[in-house]
Amino acid sequence: MRSWSACVIGGGVVGLTTALLAQERGAKVTLVADKFRKETTSDGAAGIFRPATSFNVISPEITKELITFSYRYYEKLLEEDAGVKFISGYHLSNESPSNTRNFLLEGLVPEYREATAEEMAQFPGGWKWGSFYTTLLIENRFHLPWAEKKFVAQGGKIIRSTINDFSEVKNFGDFDLVFNCTGYGAKKLCNDLSMVALIPGYLLTVGGSRHFESYRTKPCPHDGAAIWSRARALMPQLQTSQIRRQWVGVRPYRSGGVRVQAEVINGM
Repeated sequence: MRSWSACVIGGGVVGLTTALLAQERGAKVTLVADKFRKETTSDGAAGIFRPATSFNVISPEITKELITFSYRYYEKLLEEDAGVKFISGYHLSNESPSNTRNFLLEGLVPEYREATAEEMAQFPGGWKWGSFYTTLLIENRFHLPWAEKKFVAQGGKIIRSTINDFSEVKNFGDFDLVFNCTGYGAKKLCNDLSMVALIPGYLLTVGGSRHFESYRTKPCPHDGAAIWSRARALMPQLQTSQIRRQWVGVRPYRSGGVRVQAEVINGM
């Protein structure tokens, strides 16, 4: 396998995973980021492998291919101490049965089926439709340290620095490829005006919220109270439980779909 060099910009789960995949393909990799582990949005993310059906990359065929590749990648990590495990649950809706379906997961995960009448009866709220499925859970508080440790053990180099322009990459070496894994940071780095909508979320064990065009980085007491109220209504046994932690993060969203493209910038 021909040796080549790569620079990965971004220290979240996408950046670290990209760095590991590049190493698998014979690359000597340098990872540059200004945030790592608990500083990243990835650390607080729920990590449930459940892509939204609105997720789109170039075409439905390529989208399905990327989702399948990603699932198989994390599925292989079940055998390692990488913070990956199976999780099962229900998706409920009062609006439409289609809201409980996910064509990106059906046929990919071990089980995805319509919930039975007996199963639906166990949930307060009079839900009309529901699906049961098993998927993967990637706990990033364990996965990020594992990925970082593996990357370094395989010869990877990590540099803490902020890159404001792609021309600055040359300060860290000469590379055959540069991978931009900056998430929302791509709005400034790439002048990508399509990244104008943000989805922050309370990624709590009991649930979450998503608001477009919100830049809040601290928990909102109103959202927190609403989440907790819904959780206790769905599971009355939570009435005596106490909240241990609240967390909010800025999640990137790009109108027009995820951009996965090769581009030459400043000769790189």
